[in-house]
Amino acid sequence: MSKYRKYILLAIFGAMVCYSGSDWLLGQFSGPLASLEHRKVELRHEIRQVERQLDHAHKTAKEMDLWKAQSLPSDVEQARSAYREWLLELVGHVQFVDPNVDSGEPVNRKGMAHATSLSFSLRARGTLAQLTRFLYDFYSAGHLHQIRSLSITPVQGTEALDLAISIEALVLPNADRKELLSSKRSNRLASERVDDYQSIVERNLFGVGGSAQVADYAFLTAVNYVDRQPEAWFSIRTNDSVLKLRQGERLEIGSFKGTIAAITDTDVVVESEGERWLLTVGENLSQAAALPPEY
Repeated sequence: MSKYRKYILLAIFGAMVCYSGSDWLLGQFSGPLASLEHRKVELRHEIRQVERQLDHAHKTAKEMDLWKAQSLPSDVEQARSAYREWLLELVGHVQFVDPNVDSGEPVNRKGMAHATSLSFSLRARGTLAQLTRFLYDFYSAGHLHQIRSLSITPVQGTEALDLAISIEALVLPNADRKELLSSKRSNRLASERVDDYQSIVERNLFGVGGSAQVADYAFLTAVNYVDRQPEAWFSIRTNDSVLKLRQGERLEIGSFKGTIAAITDTDVVVESEGERWLLTVGENLSQAAALPPEY
C-alpha cells in the first residue's frame, strides 16, 4: 500500500512541477508576445499616417499645378498692373457707373509658401443685373483670385446699388507666365450659362419684386413678445399698416413673398426663394443683408 502511495505522491509532485513549469514558460513568452502585439498596432498606426501624408502630398501637388496655371504673372508689378487693367475692362463691360479701382501694396501670404497677395478695391454704382453679370464674369475667369467682401447699399427711389468690393489675387513665383494673365476659364460656377443666373435678378429683394418704393417704406419697427412668443412688427408706411408675424408665418409686401425664418431680440431672418436675408430693427427691406448659405 505504501508502494502505491509513493507512486501517487510522485505523480502528484510531477503534475505540480509541470504546472509550475508551464506557468514559468508562459511567463517567459507572454511578455515578448504582448510587446510584439503592441508594436504591430504601432506599426499599423504609422502606416496609416504615412498613407495620409502621401495622399495629402499628392493632392497638394495637383492643387499646386492648378494654382500655377491660375496664378497672376510671376512678376509682381506686372501682375498688379495687368490685373487692375483686367478689372477696369470687366467694369466697363458690365457698364458700372463711376467706377474706381485701387490696388494695395503686395503682401506675403501666410500659409502658402512664397505666394504674394495683391489686394484691390472696387467702388461703383450699378443695378442688380449688372452686379450679377460682374460676378458671373469674375468667377468665370481662370485667375487665382477671390472676392473678400461685398457691400451693397440700395440708392433710395431707384434700382441702383452702391457697391464696394474687396478683392484678393495671388502671385506664385513659379507661375507658368511672367507677364500675361491666364487666358483659361474657371469651372467654379454651378452653371456655365449666364442666363441661368437671371433668377437672381428676378428675385431682387432690394426692390421687392421690382418696386423699390415699397421696399424703402416697409420697416421692421420692433420685436415684441406676445404670450412669450416673439413677434416681428413691420410698419408699411405707404398705407400706415402694421404686420405682426411670428416665426414660420408668411411675409407678403407688394409682390414680395417670404417666410419669417427666425426672430431674435433685435433681428429677423426672412427666407425667400431659398435665400435668407437679415433685417435689424429700424431697417427697411431695401437694407436687408444677404446671409451666406451656412447661416
